[in-house]
Amino acid sequence: MRAIVTGAAGFIGSHVAERLVSEGHEVLALDDLSGGFESNVPDGAKFHRGSVLDPLDDLFRRFRPETVYHLAAYAAEGLSHHIPVFNFTNNAVGTANVLAAAYRAGAGHFVFTSSIAAYGHPHSDEPFDEATPCVPCDPYGAAKLACEHHVRAVHAYYGRPAFTIFRPHNVFGPRQNIADPYRNVVGIFMARALAGKPMPIFGDGRQTRSFSYIDVVASCIAHAPMAPAARNATINLGGDEPMSVLELANRIAEIFGVPRAVDFLPPRKEVLHAHCRHDLARSVFPAEYERVTPIAEGLLRMADYVRANAVPAPTECPAPIEIADNLPPSWADRLAARSTAA
Repeated sequence: MRAIVTGAAGFIGSHVAERLVSEGHEVLALDDLSGGFESNVPDGAKFHRGSVLDPLDDLFRRFRPETVYHLAAYAAEGLSHHIPVFNFTNNAVGTANVLAAAYRAGAGHFVFTSSIAAYGHPHSDEPFDEATPCVPCDPYGAAKLACEHHVRAVHAYYGRPAFTIFRPHNVFGPRQNIADPYRNVVGIFMARALAGKPMPIFGDGRQTRSFSYIDVVASCIAHAPMAPAARNATINLGGDEPMSVLELANRIAEIFGVPRAVDFLPPRKEVLHAHCRHDLARSVFPAEYERVTPIAEGLLRMADYVRANAVPAPTECPAPIEIADNLPPSWADRLAARSTAA
């Protein structure tokens, strides 16, 4: 199979590309390196540095992809409130551009990574399933949901490409960028623990997530075109173990052998408890879900990777702040310091 993977120098994208290469597929990795690193692109993949907003027809038609995996995105739910135009351009316009190029190049399958953010706040104490109404509460979730609708609309109108939409959540593991201060709490906490600094927690830390180690997520995404039941389906993807942010801080402090030091910050507007059911994922990808890595083991694996690799330069906010109201003070201070330094 010939596959294009967007965001292949990033975290999840690099793992998907790696799976595909290891299984003998021909892979073209597309990434602008705004949040990823070329060293993440697996050996054996062809790399093209470029944006999902670039004209893509020549590249796609030369490669003739059978499947396009679209993972490129700036995934920062909280920050998306403050950079909404950048968020929609990067996510919604970028997805429309990639999908159009995939269609014109004759791709038969389009795999799109959406997000649990599409659901918004829980409507009950029950975890989200794929039938839960989507009422996103931040621009990132709204953009992802818009992309989902667009992917389905293109298929309904033109009859192709077939699609699989995944809603992964709170994914962590090796190659996650721990130098991004605005997203990926596991990476943020590990970077702070490594540096001997307090871990920042918005609110009291009782908010819970089902943190998901990368292995099952990457494997299911990579295998979607080969799974008949994944054709034209929308699937929640990740782990089932709930954990509070405060407990996560405790675990990471223990793993790095440092005292638990927490900097409690004013609460921000966010979903307090976000969890998904994965019955559909288990039925579509039974082999993958037999090997789900527990959070504790996943944290150990990621910590080993973090210790063995240099911490990259900080990945800063990718665009000027468009709406500063309600910007968390710690973020405002960081952005002000950057502006002064510049």
